[in-house]
Amino acid sequence: MSNALFSTSSRVARLLAAAAASMLAACGGGVSAPTSPVVDAASITILPDAAVMYSGLPTTFILSGGTGSYIVASSNQAILQVSGGVTGRSVTLIPNPVASDTVVTLTARDTGSATPVTATVTVKPGTVGNNVTITPTSTQSAACGAAVCSGGDAEVKVTISQGGVPLAARGVRFEAASGAFRIITSASGVQPEVTATSGTTTTDELGVARMRIRVQADANAQTALLQITDLATGAYQRTSFTIAPASNAPLDAQPTTIAFTGPDTASCASGIRADVIVFGGRPPYTISQPGTVAISPTTVITSGGSFSVVASGQCTAGSPVAVVDANGATVSINVTNVLGTATVTPPLIVAPADGIVLTSCTDRASVIVAGGLGTYSAASGSGYLGVDKDGSTVTVFRKPATTVPAGTTTGTVFVTDGQTVRTVTVNLIGAAAGTCP
Repeated sequence: MSNALFSTSSRVARLLAAAAASMLAACGGGVSAPTSPVVDAASITILPDAAVMYSGLPTTFILSGGTGSYIVASSNQAILQVSGGVTGRSVTLIPNPVASDTVVTLTARDTGSATPVTATVTVKPGTVGNNVTITPTSTQSAACGAAVCSGGDAEVKVTISQGGVPLAARGVRFEAASGAFRIITSASGVQPEVTATSGTTTTDELGVARMRIRVQADANAQTALLQITDLATGAYQRTSFTIAPASNAPLDAQPTTIAFTGPDTASCASGIRADVIVFGGRPPYTISQPGTVAISPTTVITSGGSFSVVASGQCTAGSPVAVVDANGATVSINVTNVLGTATVTPPLIVAPADGIVLTSCTDRASVIVAGGLGTYSAASGSGYLGVDKDGSTVTVFRKPATTVPAGTTTGTVFVTDGQTVRTVTVNLIGAAAGTCP
C-alpha cells in the first residue's frame, strides 16, 4: 500500500470518528474533542453540519481540518450566541428561548485560506415550562405555611408543551436533585408506600404531568431542589421549595448568639453580615431591630427562611434581636460588637505636604516626617537631587556636578516607613534649575 493511500485512509478514519462523536453531541450529550487535530490545509469540516437543538440544551460541534485554529459565527446572535475564536477543536452552544422553530446558520473558518463551511441548525422551543407548582397536602399543619412539613407530602405539577402546543402522552422524569425528600413511585393509596430518588410518569391530554413527593420525617428546615426532565428531548427545569419542621416543633432560631469583632483597638466591626435561620412555631415571623445592628428582612415568611444581621460599626456589649411568630412565641438572638485587638498604625505624613523649594545650588530644604511605623528612609527620584536623613528630618539639596534637564522645574523625593510611601515635590527656582558645579 502506498504512503499516499495510507495517509488518505487514516485521515478518513479520523473524520468518521469525529462525525460519530458529533452525532452524539447533536442529541444534547456531552462530547470531548479528540486529543489530536486533523489538519488538512485544503479544507475544514464542521460536524454535525445539520442539527436540531432545543432551547436551554447544549450541543457540541466538532471542527477539523484547515490550520487547526477556528473562528465560528452565528447568523442570529440573539438565538445562538457565538462569535470569535474557538479554544480547542470543539464548541458547545446553548440556544436561547424561541417561540417557534428558528433556523440559524453557523459559519466556521480557519485562520488560513481554507474555504469557510456552514452548519444549519434548527432551534426548537424548550418543552418543560417554568410554571412548576408544588402543592402541599391540604391536611398538613398551617404552621408550615407554603413550605412542605417534614413527614408530609405534596403534589408536583408541570406542563410539557412546545410552541404553546401541549404534548400529550409524553414521558417525564422527576428527580430529587437535593434535599431531604423522595419521589413517591407507588400509586396513591397503596401501602406500604414506595419512594425513590426519581420517578417517571406521562403527561395527560393537556400536556400536564403530575407526581407526588414525600419529605423525610426527620428533615430539618432547608431548601430542596427538584429536577423535571422531558425524556423525549432531554430538556429539563429545576425548581426549589422549602421544607419546614413538623407543626409541633417549637419556635427556634439559629445561631442564638452572634459575636462581631472590630478590625483594631480603635473601632468595632462594620459591614460584616451573619445569617440567622428561623424555623418551627407558626410563620410568618417578625424580627425586631435594636438599632445597634441592621436587620434585613424584618419579616420572614416561611419556616426555614432566614434574615441577616449586619454590624453597623456601633459597639455593643449585648443587643437582643427578638423573633416573634404568628402565635406570639418569642426567641432571642444576642448580638455583641467589640473592639479588635490589632494596634492602630497612625498614617504616615510629611510636612510641608505641598512640597519644598530650592533656589540655588547650595540651598537646602527640610521635610519633617511623622506617623507610620516610626522608622523612616528617604530616596531621591531625580538624579540631580540628593537627600540626607536625620531621625524624622529629611534634608534635600542639589547634587554637585549635575544638570537639570531643560524645561524641568521640579524634582521628586520619596519618603517611606517600610509600609507606606509619600512623595515630596521639590520645586526648582533660579540657579537651582540649572547646572551645579
